[in-house]
This record gives sequence, structure tokens and C-alpha cells, in this order.
Amino acid sequence: MTEPQEIPITRQKRWQNENPLKRWAHIAVQSAINRGLLERKPCEVCGAERTDAHHTDYHRPLSVRWLCRKHHIAVHREAEQPEADQSAPDPEASGKHNA
Repeated sequence: MTEPQEIPITRQKRWQNENPLKRWAHIAVQSAINRGLLERKPCEVCGAERTDAHHTDYHRPLSVRWLCRKHHIAVHREAEQPEADQSAPDPEASGKHNA
């Protein structure tokens, strides 16, 4: 009798298993969109129509920012930067602009 072969786990399935809260939030957004409780909006940065829901807090699954793929990736890259890089002041946030 031969041993059953183990089916390799996909990258997507591994991510789902490792991130249950994120998966739940993604499912909640999709369900809310399908039921008409949440409306997909244009990218808040550039106005592109094709957008992703970006969660800043996965415990609040329907509180999302609508970002195109380009800006969504950029937000995640910024979040991955070391703390030292994030501490640089944002000139626009302080209201002081160079003219």
C-alpha cells in the first residue's frame, strides 16, 4: 500500500492560515460590498477607479481607505520602513511649505 502524497500548501493558503484576522477583514469588506453596505470608491490619492480596500486597523474591518494598487503598495512599503526613516518630519503636515 502506498502512502498518500502530501499536497503542497499554496502561498495564498499559507498566508490565510498565518493571518486569520486580515483574512476575516478582507472577507467582511467583500461581503459588505456584495450586500451594498459598502461602496468601492476611487483612489483617495490619484482618483483611479480600480481600487483596493486598505485596512489601517484590522479590528475595524469596514473602516478602509480606497487606494489604487500603486498607492496601496506604496502605503505598505512606507509601513515597512525602519522607525528611523519614519521619524523624518513631513513638511506638508506642519503647514510649512517651501515656495
